[in-house]
Parts: sequence; structure tokens; C-alpha cells
Amino acid sequence: MVPGSPTEREFRVFIRNNVLVGISQREVNTFYPILTEKKHDMEKVIDEFYMDKVSMGFESESYTLDVYVRKDMKVKLLDFNPWCEITLPLLFTWAELESEQLMREPEFRIVESQFGVRPGLKTAVPYGYLDTSEGSGWGIICVFHYT
Repeated sequence: MVPGSPTEREFRVFIRNNVLVGISQREVNTFYPILTEKKHDMEKVIDEFYMDKVSMGFESESYTLDVYVRKDMKVKLLDFNPWCEITLPLLFTWAELESEQLMREPEFRIVESQFGVRPGLKTAVPYGYLDTSEGSGWGIICVFHYT
């Protein structure tokens, strides 16, 4: 999250085998009418950002990244996340993200109406709040390599 910035401009981008397979609105607990109007434009700038700035400079083949689209339609990178079940798929399921369908036809998903809101889905837990000590139940679930 970008402090003081509207959360409707935050998205999670899913990259599988170096192919952008999906983009999801990060704040899935709210319907933002502006996203239905700007969906195509935001999808285009996020795709361009991935192709121009990220795709060739990252060692991992499958990962997610969180981005923020500014009002001037410039994209700001917020975070990288591992491609595994500890990363929330938001408006997708992991089965969908790993399907061949999305490899052929990537999707950009937003909450399209008030009826599409996913109440109760938590979109983040700060690492500092997790008890990762021995015996806590938390362990290394997946490995993620930065270059």
C-alpha cells in the first residue's frame, strides 16, 4: 500500500514462466466504479510496465508483483512476491493462474459491481506480526530468488 494514496489504483500482477497471465485489483473488499471506466487503460500501462521494466531483469520465471498506477498513468513498483500459495491470488484461484487458458489469454480482474465484493478476504499481514519461531507452524513454503 502506498501511504496516503487511493487503494483502487493498486494491483497484483501474476507472472508464470515469464508470461503475464493475470492482473487483479488488490483491494477486493471494495467496488470502485472508476476502475470499470479505466480498466482497459490501466491494463495497458501495467502490461507495458512489465514488458519494458521488469520482464528482462528478473531471474525468477514465476512470481507476482504489486504495482500502483498513478493518476498520470505511470506505474510504480511496490513489491515482489513468490509464486506460491502464501501469496494471495485475490480475484483468481491458484488453479486458474496455473491453467493453460491464462497462458494464452491473460485476464485483468476487478470487482465489477458491489455484488462482486469478497468480504473478509485479508490482503496482507505485516511480516513483523508473524511468529516465525520454531514450533510456530510457519516455515519456508517456497523459495524466491532476486537478482
